[in-house]
Amino acid sequence: GEAYVLQRELGGGGSAKVFLATETALDRPVVLKVLPPSATVGVDGERFRREILIAARLQHPHLVPLLQAGTVNEDAGDRALRWFSMPYVDGQTLREQLVKRSRLSVADGTRLLRELATALAYAHARGVVHRDIKPENVLLSDGAAMIADFGVAKALDDASEGALKTG
Repeated sequence: GEAYVLQRELGGGGSAKVFLATETALDRPVVLKVLPPSATVGVDGERFRREILIAARLQHPHLVPLLQAGTVNEDAGDRALRWFSMPYVDGQTLREQLVKRSRLSVADGTRLLRELATALAYAHARGVVHRDIKPENVLLSDGAAMIADFGVAKALDDASEGALKTG
């Protein structure tokens, strides 16, 4: 059977296609991100996999964990599609919150920054850098902040740099 059943496309993925999907084995909602071939041109597959494995080991209450990652059409070279899945976080992005409310209270802003800073410090201590911190990548759920897409931008950057050095 299929590992995922796509439910609908979600907005705001930059160049990636972002879908709400059901992971069939556990019957749970997940977010599936599919990177277009243009985002991974020249990216060394093995190096990408190593970087994703490092990012997948991150476990912190203010980081959205990476569940799975893979490549479709690996033999297609520059047409290969890389993808990864994350838990579906029921909430909204910081960008959506700011559009609605235009500003946060000092107390909310301070708490949010503290949560984000602890998550960044945790990841940095493990050698992982996000490289794309922005309100669209901060999810708010039940008042808590979580950073999404951790390590993926670095995986792409490092893998392409590796390909340039070795290619």
